[in-house]
Amino acid sequence: WSRRSRAGALVDSMIKMLCTNGVWWLEDLQDLLACYLSLNAAEHHRTIVALFRRVILV
Repeated sequence: WSRRSRAGALVDSMIKMLCTNGVWWLEDLQDLLACYLSLNAAEHHRTIVALFRRVILV
């Protein structure tokens, strides 16, 4: 996978999780971000946080 396609897949996953689980409150968003961070290596955390910000600010 290219870096761009991985980022796109992650964004799609985040949007699906937000819509499927009705995540609208700050605490729920924090929990979801914590989940993504716990499931991925530290080297990916910066990218995950940046993409997460992009998703929730859209």
